[in-house]
Amino acid sequence: MALSHDPIVNAKLEELRLRDAEFGARAEMRVRAKYGENTSMDGYHFSQSFARDAQASQQIDWVHQPWLRPLRFAFRHAPRWVRFAVKKVAS
Repeated sequence: MALSHDPIVNAKLEELRLRDAEFGARAEMRVRAKYGENTSMDGYHFSQSFARDAQASQQIDWVHQPWLRPLRFAFRHAPRWVRFAVKKVAS
């Protein structure tokens, strides 16, 4: 499939595609040599590993609310011993 009307551009794009495929094959050979043949993650999709509403990003969105900015600022600029004490009490 030609991406451009210019044959020189198409030739360069094809050259880059072949080079990218070569680098991918080299990387795959390196991984197989280092970790063995049974390291493939084929068929694994991270997005299907847990429900979207159970993701941590959905659970902590309240942390980024505008009203919490002064508290975050104060916490970040508090002395280390205060931050550790707050974290210890919170956990």
